Amino acid sequence: MIDHLPGKNRASAHFLLIVLAVAPLAVTACGTQTSHQPDGSSSLRSSVAAGAAPKPSGTADNLSKAAQKAAAQRAAAAPSGDPVSPTKTAVPGPGDYGFGKAAAATAGGEVVAYTPRLESGRVVVPLTIQNTGDKRMTYTVTVTVAGGQQTSPFSVTAKADGVWPGTTWPTKVDITASGLKEAAKGSKISLKVVKRDPFGNAQ
Repeated sequence: MIDHLPGKNRASAHFLLIVLAVAPLAVTACGTQTSHQPDGSSSLRSSVAAGAAPKPSGTADNLSKAAQKAAAQRAAAAPSGDPVSPTKTAVPGPGDYGFGKAAAATAGGEVVAYTPRLESGRVVVPLTIQNTGDKRMTYTVTVTVAGGQQTSPFSVTAKADGVWPGTTWPTKVDITASGLKEAAKGSKISLKVVKRDPFGNAQ
């Protein structure tokens, strides 16, 4: 079609045909790429694709609300009041009963009598009986008080049945009849102990 044109015009026509043939290819190639603008934003095609993507369904928020609701239900069902727990969980020893100063001891320190005290108008001698052996024992303790208004000693007996090894049995004897009116003055305490294995013989 352009062969009949003069040489210069023929060359110009060839160039124009090449440009027309290549231009659609260049436009198609550019259209398949995602170009980035100077401000970092994606091309229009990328923006449209991103807008078409599905949004999160909010499942995490639903789980969080369900967990909060379950926690509220547990709190409502919990019993009222503060939990109560012992401040000391060890087995109490003789000194843990607050009986004060020891007045007498016997049986290798297993039986201790404390200074007489007034309780509700009665004079009592507190006792602790601690089984330091390896089997259960029954203790019979005779507490003798000398002093006060009595001219002769006054005795009272206490018994602790089947005290477990490693435990302490707190008790007391009433000595009001001894005539002792003041808790510690003019009194002398002495002890006599008989230990017996409830399944064996006395010691």
